[in-house]
Amino acid sequence: MQQFTDEQLVEELRFRLEQSRRSLHDLSVVNRKLVEMNRRLEESEALKSNFLSNIRNEINNPLNAIIGLAEQLAAIVRRPEVSELVNLLFLEAFNLDFQLRNIFIAAELEAGEATPTIEQVEVGAVVQGVLANFSPYALEKRVTLRATVVDQEGEGMMPFFPTDAQMLQVILANLVANAVEFSAPGSEVVVAYGSDENGLQIQVQDQGIGIAEDDLKRIFDRFVQLDSGAARAHHGHGLGLSVVKSLLDLLQGTVQVNSTPGAGSLFTVFIPPAPYDEDNLTYAEGGNLFLFDQLEEK
Repeated sequence: MQQFTDEQLVEELRFRLEQSRRSLHDLSVVNRKLVEMNRRLEESEALKSNFLSNIRNEINNPLNAIIGLAEQLAAIVRRPEVSELVNLLFLEAFNLDFQLRNIFIAAELEAGEATPTIEQVEVGAVVQGVLANFSPYALEKRVTLRATVVDQEGEGMMPFFPTDAQMLQVILANLVANAVEFSAPGSEVVVAYGSDENGLQIQVQDQGIGIAEDDLKRIFDRFVQLDSGAARAHHGHGLGLSVVKSLLDLLQGTVQVNSTPGAGSLFTVFIPPAPYDEDNLTYAEGGNLFLFDQLEEK
């Protein structure tokens, strides 16, 4: 066994201490860099959030103005040729507004910024509000919209249900938009809804082109469009159903699809009641909230 002199031991200790000092210095440098990197990431996230909020307002505000002005013109102008152009202006602006809002909510979902706010929601008002929003679009396509209440347990519909009012509205709006878009002229879209202490169920039934069985597993994927290509016959960016699925995941809900090509589709949504604090719970009674107008303020 090798023997060390006192001088050698002291020298070895000095060497080890110097190595430790350098290691601590390197760790300190790395830690400072990590702190700086984290700060920059936080700044980047804040800038991204501000950018989304600002651009959303910059786009939505003029679009909402165009939609409002088109509605006023349609009520004033009586000449058929002018009225038809005004109606077309309204529908194109409404469709653009709807698609852009889906893009914004998809970005919020991707960034993890969409969080449910639980209220006692008047489901019937939300359903009627969504159908009212899409009635001009349905009228243009000669599709009838109808709502019906389903008595799930024979005890009557619960007037209020604890969930996120805005997310519920977005889910329903996308399902109704899809149903109208893929329905044939002269057909009907029916929204059936009911709730009890076990949960809320909403069914959107159309008599449209239907979905092939092999495509059912893909329709909730983001940016997937079954009708694609330059000559496609239908609007959309393949975001609507992916937004529906993501919002339902946040609400612990589910969606099922039954469809027969050429005979229509049935989308069934189930949302369990959200836990809530009775003392701090608010009520959402208005049905015409319109899509994401309030969601961006959360």
